[in-house]
Amino acid sequence: MKTLVRWGLILGLTGSIIPAELPGLGSQQALALPQDQVVSKLQQVPVFTLTNAKGEFIVVSRENQGKKLSQVGFFLSKQDAQKFLDNRLKKENPQLAGTLQVRPLSLADYYKIVLEGKKKSDSIIYTLMPMQQQVESAVSLLNQSGQKGNQFNGIPLFVPKFKKENSYLTIPLAQGNERYIPFFFEKEQAVALLDEFKKAVPQEGANTEIQVVDLYGVMEALNSSNDPMMNKIVLYPSRESISFIRSLAPKSPASNQRPAATPPKKK
Repeated sequence: MKTLVRWGLILGLTGSIIPAELPGLGSQQALALPQDQVVSKLQQVPVFTLTNAKGEFIVVSRENQGKKLSQVGFFLSKQDAQKFLDNRLKKENPQLAGTLQVRPLSLADYYKIVLEGKKKSDSIIYTLMPMQQQVESAVSLLNQSGQKGNQFNGIPLFVPKFKKENSYLTIPLAQGNERYIPFFFEKEQAVALLDEFKKAVPQEGANTEIQVVDLYGVMEALNSSNDPMMNKIVLYPSRESISFIRSLAPKSPASNQRPAATPPKKK
């Protein structure tokens, strides 16, 4: 959990915003980013699952078209994991539910578990559950842009971008000149960043929008593209998850400070 704590301390350092080009996420190339870099990006996002006192995952089985499906659920929202425990498992099997707890992991842990399951031809399905409100927001944005968004079967991410240049807003995550491209798990976070940018550079406001992409597509791009710009992508946890991460860190007044946005430097 040390990485999650470090992330909670970094989050208060975002500031100025400038545009930056990023290759299309669909591009497939022969080489991929180093695996440790991919894992490092996923390590920043907490996920939650249910375990027993021994730390073992809880497998839920159900019938689907005459076949038995065994599934382990992972949640992006701790509240959703708790609701699943309280509203479903405690009703179906109160004796078992009384021995369970919500356990935090990271998206990197989930990623490794899925890969290991594929290697072993595991019959268990490891499912990552999206936040339903964000799925609805994704569908709404896709419909507004003229795309078919009646269903969204993945994990939506929201990316502030420029329309004309087809480039993305970038932010600093620490002191220095390095800038990164934030992919948000909540639409509200992307809207807040765009609002901040519009106040700082109002003449560019009409040239911005929020793009919806799928987490699994981003993960596939990170694994299949060797373009160095892919390393600029940063996955921003939800506000609920950020609060959880910060609860793990020692209390520090400085970690709550957030510099105001400033306009990009003119070349």
